[in-house]
Amino acid sequence: MRWKKVFGNFVLCTVLIIVGCLYFDVRLARLVEKIGLGPLLWVQISNIPDILFWLVCGVTGASWTGRLYLSLKPVKKWISDLLEQIGCSVPLAFILKHLLKDLFGKTNTRYWLLHPEQFGFHWFHGGGDFSAFPSGHMAVFTALLLGVSRYFPRLRSVCSGLLFILALSLLLTQYHFFSDLVAGFYLGVITDFFVWRALCFWHRSSNRTLPGYGSSRGCDP
Repeated sequence: MRWKKVFGNFVLCTVLIIVGCLYFDVRLARLVEKIGLGPLLWVQISNIPDILFWLVCGVTGASWTGRLYLSLKPVKKWISDLLEQIGCSVPLAFILKHLLKDLFGKTNTRYWLLHPEQFGFHWFHGGGDFSAFPSGHMAVFTALLLGVSRYFPRLRSVCSGLLFILALSLLLTQYHFFSDLVAGFYLGVITDFFVWRALCFWHRSSNRTLPGYGSSRGCDP
């Protein structure tokens, strides 16, 4: 059933991305521009450096350092499993988003505002202003927060709210189009899922289990 959900979510996200590219992207970007909120926020944050790379390095380093430290302590296994999940999924999402950005070469919102004729995909010409699809911030934070919410089910609503705020912020500050955010979100979802499945497979050999989706625990297919 989980594999069916992955395929179903892929179809849904693909439809949303196509509809977004054809109808929502430009309309939402022009709406934000018309309101005037995007340019105002753009000026305010234009001098703030992008720290996503260093954030990924910090989260990954802290996760594996904690995992190695806990391996010497008599602690609950799920804590180590959480650190493994985050330590694998976060850097993997970051690497995959870089590869996909270079492949798709989609213009970002700010560049499009200055050069409307350049809207769309420029295949294998990613980098700089042609690296909006998928959103790396959405991919990385989705992978991170999904891992947290699996091991702390009571925080799922909080994690969902944080992802919504992030998506809205990236849209209002004209960092990304709507379709970029959908693609980044799904990249984070599938990265989290496949890392979790890989860790389940690895842990079966040592008779360990990881929390699954939903309220049940374990790695049942």
